[in-house]
Amino acid sequence: MTSTSISLWERVDLMHGQLTVLGTALYNAITGIFRGQSGASGYGLHIGNAALRKLCNRLSAEQFQYMNGPTRSVYETALQKKGLQPETVPLKHGAQGHWIGNKNAKNVVIYYHGGGFAVPGAAGHMTFYGSVIDTLNAEGHDIALFLITYSLTPHAVYPTQLRQAVEALRYILTETNRDPANVIVGGDSAGGNLAVAVLLHLSHPHPEIEPLSDIAPLAGLFAFAPWVSFVHEGASMQENQYKDMIGPEILNRWSHMYLAGKESDAWSEPNRAPTEWWRDAKVKEVLILAGRDEILFDSINAFVKKFQGRIFWVREDRDLDAMLTDGLGLVGCTEHEVSCRAWGDSCCTGLRRWFYWKGDTAGERIEGVAAVSSLGSSLICRSEAEGKHLERIYYTKHVEY
Repeated sequence: MTSTSISLWERVDLMHGQLTVLGTALYNAITGIFRGQSGASGYGLHIGNAALRKLCNRLSAEQFQYMNGPTRSVYETALQKKGLQPETVPLKHGAQGHWIGNKNAKNVVIYYHGGGFAVPGAAGHMTFYGSVIDTLNAEGHDIALFLITYSLTPHAVYPTQLRQAVEALRYILTETNRDPANVIVGGDSAGGNLAVAVLLHLSHPHPEIEPLSDIAPLAGLFAFAPWVSFVHEGASMQENQYKDMIGPEILNRWSHMYLAGKESDAWSEPNRAPTEWWRDAKVKEVLILAGRDEILFDSINAFVKKFQGRIFWVREDRDLDAMLTDGLGLVGCTEHEVSCRAWGDSCCTGLRRWFYWKGDTAGERIEGVAAVSSLGSSLICRSEAEGKHLERIYYTKHVEY
């Protein structure tokens, strides 16, 4: 997928927009001292989130795409920095798949990046999941990640992105001959939306997308802060509007761009799917992660309840997307905070344990589908303070009702 070009005026406006973001950061550096409970818990995080909210609200999708570059370019740069050879596969309907790790690995994670369907994948995606894959393989597991470049709005709209997401899974199952029991799908935010919608498509096919019929259950699905509802109301939207890195205004704009006038449905907003549609979900294990300070928290919580969750453990004072802002250099650390790198390391631990959990200990106490939110710095803090281990949380198990 080619780079987005913008006009001279849009470039001038982009520079002006960046100046307004700087002004917002300076303003919040002063007012953030007096933020109380309404802002993010960390001072540096509060400033960074305010700057990102301003950036999202101020710039167009095309300006974001111009500034960031295509996902493929970000991927290639990240791998070249590590001295690795990028390998990209063209997929049907205009998508691309990018391998991180050995493409012949037994197990594959298909990953859909977030960004409101409008923003390309970030360097933070490559860094974090590269670390996850490296750690897993260092422990003797045979696993690779297949990162998907899908078409962005406004150049393509729903259901194009879902069609491309389904084709990525079809490619892994049919072209590489993987057993579904060795395939995990995952994503963050809008990518989490796609991962969940792909799962729904397996048991309840989208009428405009070719079915993937008669396949065994996938090994698992995990989603970081999945954007499962476009109804941007509720307590968490109000309470967390100055704590999170995105706000309801940009979510409304991105969702309108995605739907482009179409009526929403269960595949564009998985929270619209009736509860019974999830009872035959073709997946063995599920992991949902969400931050208590996220504006999407209430909608994610409602979705988890539809999935008949029994456990929903949340981080009380950080939002999930801090992991990716670390890649942008916007999250500072103080002696009272756990760094985003340590947070990421802890999430790696959680994902690693979840990927290979056999259900023989903690999971026996979980009925139905359990969704766990595990925001890593709290795990580190609580483990150190309470002298407990991480094994007791992270796990989910799907069973037939």
